[in-house]
Amino acid sequence: MSTAPPTIPLGSIPQSIRSVAHYVKIANEHADRDIVVYYWCLFKAVEDAMATDSASPEAKNFLTVAMNILEQLKKANKDNEAIWLDVVAQSHIEDQAQRLFTYANSQDDSGQFNQKMMKAFYTCGYLFDVLSMFGALDENIQA
Repeated sequence: MSTAPPTIPLGSIPQSIRSVAHYVKIANEHADRDIVVYYWCLFKAVEDAMATDSASPEAKNFLTVAMNILEQLKKANKDNEAIWLDVVAQSHIEDQAQRLFTYANSQDDSGQFNQKMMKAFYTCGYLFDVLSMFGALDENIQA
């Protein structure tokens, strides 16, 4: 995909499903640099939003927009196994989460507390939540 996919403005998320904003924010941040993280964070947002409120007109509108984006991504990334195959997606997201954790932990260990370190921990935590969609987390990750 040569151009960045559309993002969802955080302000367009209805109050009834505002809890998914974290996933949408992370998806938006990865739209032009990691399409796999973008896709699966948006997928997690849709999954959680549907479990919370799929009936209100505002939630339906959000879900329609998000699901249309997911479909566009699938069509535009037919050869990307991490979009189509759960096991490949799981491995990719796990690698990204571990990379972020390693970075943030090294910053923490060296006493370099800053916004970038906190954001890495924050993003890492939500990526681990995304991983839970694929089943139980590996013992090494849980520890």
